[in-house]
Amino acid sequence: MKKMDAMYIVTTPFQIMSAISLCVNHKEKADLYIDAQFEGADELAEKIRDRGIFDTVVVLNSVSAIESVRNAKGRTSRYRNLVRVYTHLDENVKEILIPDRKYIKMYATHGVFIANLLMLYFSKEDILTRTIFFDDGEGSYDNRDMFRTSALAKAMTRMVLKAKKLRMQKRYYMYAPDLFIKMYPKNVVPVLQLPKFNQNEKVLEHLKAIFEIDDSKGIREPVVILDALKEACLSKKDDERLVRFYDRLQAEFGDENLIVKRHPRDYRTYENPIRTYPYPTMPFEIICLASDPQNMVLITLLSTATIMPKLLLDAEPEIVLLYHLYDRLEGNDEDRDAFFDHMRQIYSEPEKIVIPDTEEEMDQVIEAIREKIASKKNEG
Repeated sequence: MKKMDAMYIVTTPFQIMSAISLCVNHKEKADLYIDAQFEGADELAEKIRDRGIFDTVVVLNSVSAIESVRNAKGRTSRYRNLVRVYTHLDENVKEILIPDRKYIKMYATHGVFIANLLMLYFSKEDILTRTIFFDDGEGSYDNRDMFRTSALAKAMTRMVLKAKKLRMQKRYYMYAPDLFIKMYPKNVVPVLQLPKFNQNEKVLEHLKAIFEIDDSKGIREPVVILDALKEACLSKKDDERLVRFYDRLQAEFGDENLIVKRHPRDYRTYENPIRTYPYPTMPFEIICLASDPQNMVLITLLSTATIMPKLLLDAEPEIVLLYHLYDRLEGNDEDRDAFFDHMRQIYSEPEKIVIPDTEEEMDQVIEAIREKIASKKNEG
């Protein structure tokens, strides 16, 4: 039996970045398990192996327990497959875990299916591996269901553990503990600081190599539109208004000062296209590592990427949120307002987060940005 400090379960590139940061900062002997829910997982795994950060890197492709639940069509089918997975828990876990490994800790983000499966397995078999949750970006701070357990999850737990207790997490590692505590005041689990990327040169070196980050992929324009999937949350009329607003920003600031980071799943074409960032699938948190987000103005309807510079690098770009100016078809503005109010409280300059309520207020914001651009040009 090989004793290891930790195992990490990740499902996204962002979670991989956080796992690398934790592992390097804690100097752990650990394995990385990648649940391949994104394109290019195998290629990314190979780059991680080349860096020697983890003892073993496993990509969980074609694991029957995962596939049966993920590919289930309809609620009844998913429930039936879940029961089957948990009924045969031991054999399904054997498909996941590297044989003959013993872990002190398992790191995962909240709500990951494989992590829940393994938590039950460790509890059932009296294995002393403890579960620790780590930051998963914006969803870790404003998911109102964060601490709720579904009736189905409770039923599966009772079925597997019977009279035993579930071995729950002992702590959270978050990039912004203060924000997390403000959002979840009833939480009683210790919340610890997950180091910012720029606090450890080795972490930055690994991330830039693995994600092929260099200066050529940075954003140098002072104003960045972080586009969202507008058609999913706006009426056709307001969608057209937003596109016209983008056109206005282009005219106000000029091509050399403005760029759009389009959403990876936005395949629309525009009659009057604005210059776009040429790597549309690259997450904004990765782009920030090649840029200077502290001096950016981020304009967005409601992109959650706006909080990443503060979370990951302690950078404070100016943020202009437009959602009060448009009638969204989904979502709750009160929840958004509360979240960004808490964000202001962890900014050293809270006035840099702006949510205009009227077109007149937006005009004032645009004028202030234009003056700032002109001032920096004069300084140069």
